[in-house]
Amino acid sequence: MPSTRTFAWTPSDLPDQRGRTVVVTGATGGLGLVVATTLAAAGAHVIAAVRDPGKAARVLPDGLEARVVDTASVASVAAFARRLAEDGVTVDALVNNAGASLGAFERTDEGIERTWATNVVGPAVLADAVLPILGGPAPRIVLVGSNFSQRTRRVPSPEALDDPRRYPQLRAYVDSKTAAAALAVDLGERLRATGSDVRSVIAHPGVAATGMNGQAETLTQRLGGGIARLLARTPEDGARSTLWAATDPDVSEGVFVGPALRRGDHRLHVVPVRGAAADPEFRAAVRAAVERAATTSAS
Repeated sequence: MPSTRTFAWTPSDLPDQRGRTVVVTGATGGLGLVVATTLAAAGAHVIAAVRDPGKAARVLPDGLEARVVDTASVASVAAFARRLAEDGVTVDALVNNAGASLGAFERTDEGIERTWATNVVGPAVLADAVLPILGGPAPRIVLVGSNFSQRTRRVPSPEALDDPRRYPQLRAYVDSKTAAAALAVDLGERLRATGSDVRSVIAHPGVAATGMNGQAETLTQRLGGGIARLLARTPEDGARSTLWAATDPDVSEGVFVGPALRRGDHRLHVVPVRGAAADPEFRAAVRAAVERAATTSAS
């Protein structure tokens, strides 16, 4: 089991990133933009995986390579990974950052509930698809998770996420992030079983002031988002855990890293994965649900 530790860390502690290639999804705003630009400034070749190329052209600095992908689409994710392989790209780190918290139930064109598609299915399919092209001295896949998954005791039902009648925004988001964490643990176990040196790591930003706080439709949801923004860390502060997880040469497989809930505590805390994500039966159920969704989307 990964050890627990607490330490101070800022982007000034970043090791030299020259020679590394890092793919960052959701890189045109919030945490993703901070992670992408900080890594590029440290010398990394950053591939910004973006849904909107026009926005990418406006917000990304020179030197970042933008490639289009819709992380809510299995077909788009598969095509994105295939093009990387065809272009001979070796990826040192994949940062699965793109996420959504939607105020109302919605399905993608592939028939998957959109929160589940964006936060669970897309990142899982992308992680598996890039495994053959991961390389370098310390290859890794970093999932940007949520501390909610550590703190909730409820075991989500993957089937319930597909029911419009059972769609409160917060619960759908927490359930999706718990499922995503479960898949990150599952991925790490599969990698260890094959003797792979690829590490699967989960990083959470704390409560961060990003665009997701504004993804609300009802008055209650908007009030909740407003309160969250008042309590939130800046994107720069929230991105520290992801930057550490993506760059620390000695990061351990299977850890969950992030800040404390107290906004004034700027240390990073590395702990084992807890909650439903640590339950083997739940991990198996989520893996089966994602495989069904991916298979249905591909047919």
